[in-house]
Amino acid sequence: MPEPAKSAPKKGSKKAVTKTTGKGGKKRKRSRKESYAIYVYKVLKQVHPDTGISSKAMGIMNSFVNDIFERIAGNPG
Repeated sequence: MPEPAKSAPKKGSKKAVTKTTGKGGKKRKRSRKESYAIYVYKVLKQVHPDTGISSKAMGIMNSFVNDIFERIAGNPG
C-alpha cells in the first residue's frame, strides 16, 4: 500500500510570536488612552479634505473638546 501523503504546512498557519520583557516573561499591556483624535480628524477631512493636522494641534483640539464636554455635562438644565 502507498504511504499517505504528508500535508505541507499552510502559509498562513504560523503562530504569532509574542515578545517577552526581561526575566519575568510577561508582556506588558499598553494602557488605552481615550482621545477624540479620530473624530476630529474625520470632521476635518469632511470640511477640508486636503488639509492635515499636527499632533500638537490635535492635542489642543482634544483638550478643547474635553473642556466643552465637561462644561455641557456639568451645566444643569
